[in-house]
Order: sequence, then structure tokens, then C-alpha cells
Amino acid sequence: MKNYKAILFAPDGEFVTDFKDKVEIQDVWDKVADMGSRWFFYPIPFVATEKTIVSTPEGLEYLKGKRISTVKRIIQNCDADNLCEHLNNGWPLHTAIN
Repeated sequence: MKNYKAILFAPDGEFVTDFKDKVEIQDVWDKVADMGSRWFFYPIPFVATEKTIVSTPEGLEYLKGKRISTVKRIIQNCDADNLCEHLNNGWPLHTAIN
């Protein structure tokens, strides 16, 4: 049985994990939706297994199936002023990880 957790990214690519060892993906999203300002500086949420993103917010579906380390590099290499645009538009990965 897989365990799921929340991966919460900051705009600089750093992340924290929370709501670990959940059996259902929806259980993690329910916790994320109810966390309030607990992780205010980590506003980009995903659900992951140990190493892989398995569920994304709407608009970021192209990151599903990517390794956590890959998503971290993508976010780190985005211009902070254009981060939301980059993520929401699903620009090609090579523009972010080169």
C-alpha cells in the first residue's frame, strides 16, 4: 500500500512535507485545504509518494509523475517574477531546468 504526503513548495524551490502517511490522495488534499496559514511561505502544494508527484493543483497537471527533485529544480530556476505564469502555462521543462 502506498503512503501519500503533502509537498509544499516555496517560490524559491525549497519545500516542506506534511500530512504524511495518508492512505488516500484525497485525505492529503483535505488536510491541505484545511491548513489555513500554517505554511504561509510554502504556497504551492502537491501530493507525492516518497519521490514522485502523484497529484497537482489545477493548471499544474503537467508536473504529475515528475520526481520531487525535478519539480524543485523547475521552481528554483524560474524567474520569481514569472513563476506563477511559468507554472500555470506549463512552459516546456527544458526552459526551467537548463
